[in-house]
Amino acid sequence: MDSIEMCIKKLTALMKKKYSEMLKIEKITNDIEETLKRNDNVSTDMFLTMRMEVMETIDDIDGQIDEILTSGDEEEYHFLKGLLKIDTQEQAMNTEYSDEKMLMLISLRTRNVLKGIIEKDKVMNKRLLGKDSFYAEKKNP
Repeated sequence: MDSIEMCIKKLTALMKKKYSEMLKIEKITNDIEETLKRNDNVSTDMFLTMRMEVMETIDDIDGQIDEILTSGDEEEYHFLKGLLKIDTQEQAMNTEYSDEKMLMLISLRTRNVLKGIIEKDKVMNKRLLGKDSFYAEKKNP
């Protein structure tokens, strides 16, 4: 079992990789948005394939993160999970430990990028599928 400091360092490195991959997804999502506007189905399919490959890389990173989180006892798990789940930058600034602060900030930035991607996906999905969209308002019968 690694020390908590070593776990934080490993998690920080993995979250930096994840953040980088999320930025790739954000760019590809923007590219998809543009190809959809041009009705360029060939390019759209290509970008969707590229995006899926990046998502698989993120899934691998998430698996490594889970291994680190579950390598210690329950108390360590909750502590480390708490560092990854902050909601505001101010929460990160409340710690005196720079390695914890770095992990929290990277995690927060990663989640913010993800939120933006999800919002774009919703718009694209509704535009393409209309009332059949996963995000369309469902009427109760």
